Amino acid sequence: MTTECPPRGSALRRRVGLWTLAACAALSLGAVGGEKYARLASPLYAAMVRLIAWGHPWEIVAVDVVPNDLGPGSVLKMVANVRRTPADIMPAADTVARVHVGEVVAGPLVFWTLLLMWPARRITLRLCRVIVGFAVFALAEGLTTAVQLMHDLPAISEMLEGVPDPFTPWERWSRFLEGGGHFVIDVCGVVVTLWIARYLAGMGRRNGAEISM
Repeated sequence: MTTECPPRGSALRRRVGLWTLAACAALSLGAVGGEKYARLASPLYAAMVRLIAWGHPWEIVAVDVVPNDLGPGSVLKMVANVRRTPADIMPAADTVARVHVGEVVAGPLVFWTLLLMWPARRITLRLCRVIVGFAVFALAEGLTTAVQLMHDLPAISEMLEGVPDPFTPWERWSRFLEGGGHFVIDVCGVVVTLWIARYLAGMGRRNGAEISM
């Protein structure tokens, strides 16, 4: 008696089709709900930039989503003051930074689409990935979107100290992000999340086996 096996390529085609469908759905979601996500997440970004600014002579005045006065769509806008020293009462300069909502929503779309679509044999492993993913995602956003909002602040501080035309590490990192580094950070974040979740799930199974013995 012979059993017919499905062609090897059928599973691969189904997986490719599923990933393609997920990518199209993510792009559609980003195009439709990008501004809504940015508005909902603006308090998170405000908390991030204020945390990073702690201990520096920088005051974050506001972070909000506003219409883009330089082109179409909306932007995540940060208004900040810069002092010469943290003890100064009056700011010496102020700055406005903008990140388009399309760039803001790209990070979560890439991160969560890859993470949620990654195959998992057990529901516990998938839940562990989601829990770990929130922490890793927050770190990734702090390294990307928050830095893109704040990268001018160190340069302004150096200019107030008399440094002409400063080129800070923050500026280098921002240019890396604009050149495709944002996508790289998100993908690396997914890989780190998968590894940590797999380690934690395996540790939980080992502890459960020891208890049952």
